[in-house]
Amino acid sequence: MDDTLLSAAVWRASDQWQTEDDPVDLRMRVHGTWGRHFLGGAVGIALVAAMFRGMFNGFVAPVVLGLGAAALVAAAAWRWGTVGRWMPTVKTLLARGASRRVAAVVVGHRGNSAVVVAEGRYLRVRPAAWAVRQVIARTGEITVFGPDAKGNAVVFVDSQPTPLPAKVVSAPAQIGAEPIAPVSWHGAEDEVPMSYARKHARLQWLGPVAMLIAIAGFVIDANRHELAFDVNWFFAAILALSAVCVPASTYVQLRLPRLVAAGQWQQYQAVVLGWRSEGSQWAAADLSVQLSRTDGELRRMVVKTAPVEVVAHINATGTLWVIDPGTGRLTAAGVPGYPVVAPARFQ
Repeated sequence: MDDTLLSAAVWRASDQWQTEDDPVDLRMRVHGTWGRHFLGGAVGIALVAAMFRGMFNGFVAPVVLGLGAAALVAAAAWRWGTVGRWMPTVKTLLARGASRRVAAVVVGHRGNSAVVVAEGRYLRVRPAAWAVRQVIARTGEITVFGPDAKGNAVVFVDSQPTPLPAKVVSAPAQIGAEPIAPVSWHGAEDEVPMSYARKHARLQWLGPVAMLIAIAGFVIDANRHELAFDVNWFFAAILALSAVCVPASTYVQLRLPRLVAAGQWQQYQAVVLGWRSEGSQWAAADLSVQLSRTDGELRRMVVKTAPVEVVAHINATGTLWVIDPGTGRLTAAGVPGYPVVAPARFQ
């Protein structure tokens, strides 16, 4: 059922200096550190690959590890190119002036970027995934800082406390409005949070799959070189154990699409009791929250690895939407119609 009248209050960028907004500040700090995390991981993997090549005459495992290091370097370069290199400009724009709430229409997209018409200008916003474009298309509004003399601007999208770099550009060759996906009180038919949940679940498999490929490399090298047989099998066993433990520890994350599809969204009044990610360099952590209904019922919930968007929503609106699980304590919490959702458990 497509409920086009579905509407929920969400976090919106305020008209104050945005680096004084805790969710915005946290997202900016994460943007500034993830590239270094990727590069640090790449260096460590490359050193292990060099050790196995030099000390044990390995071939397959070092190649696999080298490809993994190259992938991390590529991820760091992509993150720097799309977000990291713009952070000084973003901070300057946020500090200089107040924001403006303006009408906006998505008229084109390519890859992970979108072209938005706002105030008679064409702004290329990047990164802008499908879910972000859907929020703009449904609300018809964005919050803008700038542009400056060079055409640089900052865009905020409802529910997302992430400053998105934008640039004034010429009109795209082909212009067409972004089709609006169905929204619904039924989780299974609410396409934006469901799409986010599916993407999130798929990402959980990256680590185990990478480990399985590395295991295969160590096993092949163990059978090729008797000198390093024990060492290779030792590392293969460690990785195998990790590959098993990772899915076990993220099982609830893998179930997120099913949890969203399990029932209807129900609104609760909510108060944050604790969130371990405050003040850290990570934008997700377990969230403890107290829920209440108009009938006075009080319930406690833990949102597993809750992203900062969930916390920002609760602090801004005093509410949280939960999929009615029917039976059991495991469910999903978030906001209908928005890419804000995480697995949760009633206590």
